[in-house]
This record gives sequence, structure tokens and C-alpha cells, in this order.
Amino acid sequence: MYESIRSEKGSILPMFAVVVTVLIIIMAVAIDFSRYVLVSEKLKTASDSAAVAAAMSAKRYVLLEIDPGSKEVSCPEGVDGPCCRRCGEKKIVSGREDDLIDRDGYKKYCCDCGCPKPKILERWVEYENNGSEARLMAETYFDLNRPKEMTGAEGESEISSIAVYNNPSSSLYPSVVVRTEGKFKTLMLNFLDKMYPGTNLSELNVSKCSQGGTYYYDVDGNWHRSARSAEGCE
Repeated sequence: MYESIRSEKGSILPMFAVVVTVLIIIMAVAIDFSRYVLVSEKLKTASDSAAVAAAMSAKRYVLLEIDPGSKEVSCPEGVDGPCCRRCGEKKIVSGREDDLIDRDGYKKYCCDCGCPKPKILERWVEYENNGSEARLMAETYFDLNRPKEMTGAEGESEISSIAVYNNPSSSLYPSVVVRTEGKFKTLMLNFLDKMYPGTNLSELNVSKCSQGGTYYYDVDGNWHRSARSAEGCE
């Protein structure tokens, strides 16, 4: 009888150890999965802010038809001035909208008697200097919003690619696609990594994709954005 009881106690101990191990694994997964979701959302926020900031760096351009108006000429005897006469044919000019329209830059194409407001033939946006300003804005805003769990000794994160779609013939124009990636150290799963070497659970990897679109009014006054969603950024 005594031997039987002792045998049962001996068998309970391994079972208890298995149950404890399973509970530890479940707790580890729950804790680090929650952290994964949180850090993943933080990386997504940093990625989104980078893409939107880059897209907002775009500048509006216009194609204008400018009537140069009239130039001042000598008035006939007995006629009070000023006297004006048409000074030329209409001109087609393109440039930044803030220069030509907002700051009345079109007037440099007018003659000295003045000219009417130009007609906007076309409007579009450009990421200037081959997108260098857009890339700088993306990097700056990503750094400002980088998850603290992915910095220093805790982990790392970076922008893996910045694609600036500046060609109107592209289905992704006008937009900027920012892809980011990072990794952070686990709190509990690294315990399993020590128990079972090679499981690579001491760090978790995260990657995100964000797309910032540039909206603008077309020549008909309609709010316009024609870019489709980039693959992986839906």
C-alpha cells in the first residue's frame, strides 16, 4: 500500500511540471503577443506619418493661357492718356501655382497697361527635385514617431524603402509609398528561446507599408486623387 502511494506521488510530479511549463508558455505567448500588437500599431503610426508628410510636400503646378493685354502708347493730340494698344498674342506658361497665381507672378508676362487674369488650362502636382524633399520629410517624421520599443537596446527600426510616384502616367501617381521594418526584444518568449535554442523567439520582427496620397483641385474644381492603392498597403 505504501509503495503504491509513493509511486503515485512520483508520477504526479512530472505531470505537474508539464502543466506549469504549458502555463508559462501560454502566459509568455499572451504577454508578448499583446506587445507585438501594440508595437506593430506604433510602427504603423510612424509609417503613416512618414507617408503623409512626404505626400504633403508636393507642389501644385499649372499651365496658364496668359493674355498680355495692352501696352502704353503715345496718345493722339488732344487725347488724354493713358492710351493703350494690344501688345501681342496669348502666351502659354507653366510653373508653380503659388508663384504664378497666389503671388500674381503671371503679371510679369503682362504689358504695362495690365492684363486680365489668366485662364488655367491644366493643374497637377509634382514632388520636386526628383522627390528628394518628399524623402527627407518621410525620414524626419518617421524618426519623430519611431516606437521606443524599437530603439536602442530594446530593438531597431528603419525605413526600408521610399517610393515617390511622380509620373502622371503611373497608376500610383500622385502618392508616396513608405515601407518600414523593425524588431523588438521579447519579455517572456526569450525564456523559451533559452530552453529550446534555435527557436529565435528572443526578438520579434514587424514590417509595415503606408501610402500617402496628394489631393488637389483639378481645372474643373473637382477634388482629385487618382492614385490606386499600392500592393501591400491596402
